[in-house]
Amino acid sequence: MALILIQACNKDGAQIPNCYNCNFTCLEINETDAITNNCINNWECLFKVTSMSKVDVSDNQGLSNGDKIVFQMINSNQGELVLADAQITNILVFQIDESQNSFSVNDNELEEMQTHFRRKCFCVESEFKAITSGCMQGEKQSDGTWFVQGNLIVPYSNINAEVKFDAQFVN
Repeated sequence: MALILIQACNKDGAQIPNCYNCNFTCLEINETDAITNNCINNWECLFKVTSMSKVDVSDNQGLSNGDKIVFQMINSNQGELVLADAQITNILVFQIDESQNSFSVNDNELEEMQTHFRRKCFCVESEFKAITSGCMQGEKQSDGTWFVQGNLIVPYSNINAEVKFDAQFVN
């Protein structure tokens, strides 16, 4: 009699590396073009953490009910008042396990976090794009908020876009 063991691989079971005593090294010191909680003029910025959720790129905002913690960065502007269809909304979503208090990922590890970016505009390629290149680090604070820093490359067919952020995400 032969015994055959089959091990199933599951992306949801992958462990996302922790960031012990995060040094937040994804951005250069004094980075000038990172999105922060101090949103630039004519833009609105939202940095949100939602428990009991999961990344869902079929949803307009990128999340639905689940068993993960989902981070959303949404920044938008109304565009030029004299131009029709000039509004732009950028949405970044990613998730971690409820039990995690920190993370530090690079490149393909971003896929384990279901990291996606969407630029909603009157333009080509406005669907969510999976991100597999860049760096992201985060650490939960004692008040329940999260400090997260990232330097991500979003793959578009004509040119890759860089998304840099350094912000506090709140519940």
